[in-house]
Amino acid sequence: MTSILILGEAGQLACALRALPWPGSAQVTSLGRRSLGVATGAGAAAAAAIAQARPHLVLNAAAYTAVDRAEAEPALAHALNAALPQAAALACAGLRIPFVHVSTDYVFDGEKPDAYVETDAPNPLSVYGASKLAGDRAVAAVAAERGGLESWAILRTSWVFSGTGDSFPHKLLRRARGGEALRVVDDQVGCPTTAAALAGAMRAIGLRLLDREPTATGLFNYCGAAAMSWHGFARLLLDAAGRAGLAPPPLQPISSAEFPTPARRPRRSVLDCGKIGRQCGLPAPAIDGELDGVVRAILAG
Repeated sequence: MTSILILGEAGQLACALRALPWPGSAQVTSLGRRSLGVATGAGAAAAAAIAQARPHLVLNAAAYTAVDRAEAEPALAHALNAALPQAAALACAGLRIPFVHVSTDYVFDGEKPDAYVETDAPNPLSVYGASKLAGDRAVAAVAAERGGLESWAILRTSWVFSGTGDSFPHKLLRRARGGEALRVVDDQVGCPTTAAALAGAMRAIGLRLLDREPTATGLFNYCGAAAMSWHGFARLLLDAAGRAGLAPPPLQPISSAEFPTPARRPRRSVLDCGKIGRQCGLPAPAIDGELDGVVRAILAG
């Protein structure tokens, strides 16, 4: 029986991973805050859990994702986004367990006019982005050590959303349902990605790593196929909400300067997913077919 351990439990990505159909011989378990304890000790707890469970594959869906709050809580962001993946990677290296980790487009500053590839130099603008980059580098460093990780992957993604949790679609539709006129930033561009698609990519990469396929090892970009602004994404969500029976309120585009936030965001953090398509047969997914279901789930909640 194949044992798969998910780090993370209540977040939208962990939920999407558990909801996936896995091979019949797979036993999937997850560890959340109840098992990992306080954030500052989560890395040690994760390493201990891996050492005790000795799974065949570890998928890390645990992260500190509150981008603005991270500016005031850098130690907590670092604990979950850098120290935890480092500890988990070290534990996996010692037991020769494949390890899959998730990163973000926010490791880039958004100044590149075209899409970022895996070899582009990161330059995060926020505490969140810096903490995720530290996690990327920690995992890669463990892999580079003598006797380190043999089978590993980092998936850099963008603007993850689902029908659960409290991501941008939830906040937007909550305001829309209240009849509030909406003002949404139109000068930040990224690639919205469903948690279900990202979970599916993690599963596909993880199963390839279990088979020791070398082309599945390394750093990959994986995100939705369509680049758009937050305003453009909001329009798609409101159109889907209209199809579900919600009369959409007015939607106005604004600049980032008109909506200041504690954390700076990249202006254009579009990711090129060509590498993962060529090496692993995983093209960037379209979100159109999933929007209606996601919006209906949010409105029903």
